[in-house]
Amino acid sequence: MNIKIIAEFIKNFAEEDNCKKIAEVGVGFKFDIAKELNKYFDLIVVDINEKAVEKAKLIGLKAYKDNLFNPNIKLYKNIDLIYSIRPPRDLQPYILDLSKEINANLIIRPLLNEMPIKELKLKNYKGEVFYIKEK
Repeated sequence: MNIKIIAEFIKNFAEEDNCKKIAEVGVGFKFDIAKELNKYFDLIVVDINEKAVEKAKLIGLKAYKDNLFNPNIKLYKNIDLIYSIRPPRDLQPYILDLSKEINANLIIRPLLNEMPIKELKLKNYKGEVFYIKEK
């Protein structure tokens, strides 16, 4: 997994689609991509783990605790793009539903060899695989 290429793909996608506000859901403790994208966009990170949220805040990210199985829609007001890096397969339909509810683009960087959930299109970029849904 090449962090630089993943961040580049998300940045290019967001710029091409004129996304101003983006959210990384299920950020965990991997902040490299969010830190890079935070330079260019109004970005929030979201996780169910309170310790991950606190750590994100310590490094200067806007971070919120949320349960994607029952999301707080107010957190995602005006979000143009949701992305998630290697989310568990059982969480992906909930992320897709959230993106539909708020009318946002979606990028999922899956685990390797995972079939995309319905409605998502496969996109290869410099050796990295993404599943996307455009508004």
